[in-house]
Formats: sequence, structure tokens, C-alpha cells
Amino acid sequence: MTISRLRLIVQHLSFVILTFGGNFKISLGSSLPCLSCPFIGSCGGGCYLMALQRSMAWLWPPIVQALVGTGSWTQAWNSTTYFLGGLAVFVGLVILLGKSWCGWLCPFGVVQDWLSRIRRLFKIRESEILLNNKQRISMLKYVLLFYLLFLPSLSGFGLLPRDFVLAFCNICVAKLIMPMVTGDLNHWILGASGGARYIYAVILLLLTGSMSIGMFFKDRFFCLFCPMLAIIDLLRPFHILRLAKDPSACRGCGNCRRNCSMDNQTIYLERVKKRVYDPDCLGCFTCSEGCASDDSLSVRFGPLTLFSSSRRYSSRNLTGGGL
Repeated sequence: MTISRLRLIVQHLSFVILTFGGNFKISLGSSLPCLSCPFIGSCGGGCYLMALQRSMAWLWPPIVQALVGTGSWTQAWNSTTYFLGGLAVFVGLVILLGKSWCGWLCPFGVVQDWLSRIRRLFKIRESEILLNNKQRISMLKYVLLFYLLFLPSLSGFGLLPRDFVLAFCNICVAKLIMPMVTGDLNHWILGASGGARYIYAVILLLLTGSMSIGMFFKDRFFCLFCPMLAIIDLLRPFHILRLAKDPSACRGCGNCRRNCSMDNQTIYLERVKKRVYDPDCLGCFTCSEGCASDDSLSVRFGPLTLFSSSRRYSSRNLTGGGL
């Protein structure tokens, strides 16, 4: 079985479990390193970004109140342990599987791949408009990461309304698209109430429309902006499951960059380092599958080599991206 075929199976199995698993009493917690949207009633496990925002809103006020003598240390301890507990599970899962959470397990990634497949069925070329500006655009994911940490904290102190506790969820297009996959269109309805909630709803509708167009014409377009990918990338040095390169074995065929859905150049250009993850890498490993150099690229889990590139494998199974 090829990596592409195995990935396709794992992706859709993960999609079913994380999207509909709640109907079968599956609950994998709220610390998953992927966009498994908690706004889905049948969700089998929650995206950590929602839990992180709530933690930021609840974490600081009890600590500050305890320090100035207007609150109890018990309450401060409870908010701290709640934050650290969820963070520990999330970090542990990221360390274990690294960026493969994005490339293999993220339900919203599967939806984006569906759109790419539809585009290919109509023989529409992928847009190249982002190639020259991709690096600058992808920095926005770190801006969004700061946004989702900062605004909920301000809301926790009462400096912003409670509508800002889920600041990122309020503008995350998965909030509309993922429930729609299950037949739930309630989040598409604009309420009659004004204020921040109404403004957020209008912004989300506009973002969902523009992002949907982007995701159709560009593989994994949303991933360029995803703060979850930003957090996972910040933990990159600790990933157990990772991609490695032997620069001395590289023949410069360029298949790695041609197969990459994120248009990453790092793996192709690197001629010295063995750790070659790009900040926008999704850990799908199709680059190693397409590599025509023996043992140049390998997928490793700690000291174990799970897969190593070869010219014979590439010539027999080259899939052009694995979709």
C-alpha cells in the first residue's frame, strides 16, 4: 500500500470519528491538535483552540485577584490546573505525531482536499497567485495565534464583552462549514441582535465565502492562516514523528516540491541540515513518496525509520500529491 492510499484511508476514518463519533458515545476530549469543530453536535473530539481561548479567559483574573488579596488561591489554583491539564494533553499529542495531525487527521483538512479533488475533476489548474507572497501571507497564522490568546484574556478581565472569549472561533470558517457537512445550517443564520456577536457573524459569512473560493483554487488554502498549524510548528523541535533528509543522497529531481500541496521549497533547497520541516509543512509525507533518490527522504518515529524514499518506489507509485 502506498503512503497516499494509506493517508487517504486514515484521513477519512479520522473524519468519520471526529465528526460523527459523538453519536456513538466517542469522546476524545477537547485538546486535539486539529480543527475538529466543537460546534458540531456529533463531534467526537474537540479542537484545542476553543479550550485554549476559554482557558485564557479564565486563567489570569483569579491569579491577579489572589495576588492583590481580593480572591482565593484555591480559585487561582483551579484555573491554573485547568489550563495546564489541557495544555499538557495537547502538547503530548503534538510531540507524539507532530504535523501529521494536519496532513492525516484534521477533518477540515479533508474538506479542503475534497474541494481540490472537485477542481481537478473539472480540470481546473491550481492557482499560482500565492507563490511569490506565500511566506508573508503564512505569517498571518502567527498574528491570529496572538489574537486568539490576547482577546480572550482581555475579556476575562472584563475589558471586552464575553462575546470575545471565543475570538478565533467567531471568525473560523470551520464553524460554518463543518456543521454544514452534518446538515446543520443554524450557524449560517444571522440573528437579529446587534453588537459584537452580530458583527462577528457578518465577518464570518464574508470570510467563509472568500475562503471557500480560495480553498477551491488553491490546495489547503486555509492552512496558510491556521493558528493550530502555528502552534504545532512552534513545537517542531520536539516532534517524535518527523521527516528527515540525507542531503548527500539528494539528486535534485524536484519531485518533493512538485508534490507538496503547500508549495514548500525548504526540502528541495536544503543541502546541509537533516531536519527539513517547513513552517507550513502539513506532515503528509507525499514528498518522501515522490522522491526519486534512494534514502534521501525518510519518515521517522524517533530512532525508527518508517519509510525511506527510493527511485523504484517513486517511478512505480508517483501520485502527484496523493489525492
